[in-house]
Amino acid sequence: MKRIFLLVASAFTLAACSGGSPKAPQLNNATDSLSWAYGQNIADALKTGYFNELDADLILRSAEYTLAGGEEQPMSPEEIKNALNFIMMRYASSMKESAAETQNTVDAQQEAYFEKLQKENPNVKRHPQGFYYEVLREGKGPKTKYAQRIRFDYRSYLMLTGEPYDQTYGRRDPIVHVVGEPMFPGLIEGFQLMNAGSLYRFYFPYQLAFGPNGSGSIPGFTPLIYEVELHETYEN
Repeated sequence: MKRIFLLVASAFTLAACSGGSPKAPQLNNATDSLSWAYGQNIADALKTGYFNELDADLILRSAEYTLAGGEEQPMSPEEIKNALNFIMMRYASSMKESAAETQNTVDAQQEAYFEKLQKENPNVKRHPQGFYYEVLREGKGPKTKYAQRIRFDYRSYLMLTGEPYDQTYGRRDPIVHVVGEPMFPGLIEGFQLMNAGSLYRFYFPYQLAFGPNGSGSIPGFTPLIYEVELHETYEN
């Protein structure tokens, strides 16, 4: 354990003294991967929010002293507990304030985007649930129902920047899926507008996409555009 700490301490020292980015080691087995993940998680936490106000040198000295068996700790267990609780409370408060700022900013950007969209494109309609959509091609097949199995292709974009996010075309086969299992709220409602053979473009505010928490590579408060081509519906 002490050897592991000394390696971490050395990495901190090198990072502080080096003018460039340090070189990551090669991970050769599961133990290496777990060890790296644990260290990265600790470092990421220390760089985030309120934690970046802490003294990295004292963190290393405290860990070294404790791992070496030091018994004359300058803080009692109760004082340590109270200090950690205080840090976590400050961190939670910082994250809450940051989320509120992000939400206010994105709310204003979404509102401006949708206002401009409707002025510039008369084909765009507003759904009662709060998203917008455009019929690029109306299909002649059966209309989709909730909990029905369907087959479709799609392209998606980050709405506020237009940056492509994901697609099936040229990457994988059309998706066969049941409407609503699982699926974010906007798509559930959007599919139920479509007949088989249709091609629609949907504009989803983040509230009807992946919400304030995001999902995978999509961060929270991210509005999305989806172009969906519905090939077929199946009778269950």
